[in-house]
Amino acid sequence: MVALAGQGVAILVLVWLALSKDLSLALPWILVLLASFPLGAAGVALWRIGWKRAGTLSPSPMPTERRNRLLAAMAVMSLGSVFGAGGFLYLAFALEGTRRLAFAAAALFLGTSIMEIGRRKMNDIMGRPPPSLLGWSPKRAWVYVALPLVLGGLSFVAGLFWTDLTPIFQ
Repeated sequence: MVALAGQGVAILVLVWLALSKDLSLALPWILVLLASFPLGAAGVALWRIGWKRAGTLSPSPMPTERRNRLLAAMAVMSLGSVFGAGGFLYLAFALEGTRRLAFAAAALFLGTSIMEIGRRKMNDIMGRPPPSLLGWSPKRAWVYVALPLVLGGLSFVAGLFWTDLTPIFQ
C-alpha cells in the first residue's frame, strides 16, 4: 500500500514539476518512484510467504505456458506505462517552449495505446470478452487502441505546427 501511494504521489509531483519546468525537486521524486517498485515487490513476496506459512496458498490451476503468456502481456502493459509516463516526463523536461507539452502528450497517448494492446492480449489469454464501448458491439474494441494513436498523432502534429502566441497576448 505504501509503494502504491508512493508511486501515485511521485507521478503527480513529477507531472506538476514538468508543467512548471522546475527541476530542483525532480531527482528526489524520481528516486521515490524508483524505490516504490522494489518496495511493492517485497510487499507481495511477504504476503505470499505469509500465505504459505498459514497453509492457505493453493497451487496455481493455470498451466505454465499460459502463465508465461500472461506475464508477457503484463510486461507489454508495463512497458507501455513506462514509455508513456517516462516519455511524457522526459519531453516535458527536456524540450523548451510551449511545444513541449504537445510532444509530451503524444508520447503519453502512444504509451496508452501500447498498454491497451497488452490489456487486449491479457483478456484473450484469460478468455474474457473484449470490452464494449458506449454499448457498441465488442467487435469495435479496436477503438481503444486507435483512439490514443489518433490523439497522439494529433498532439504530435500540433506540436510541429504550434506557434508561440505569447507576443500577441502581451
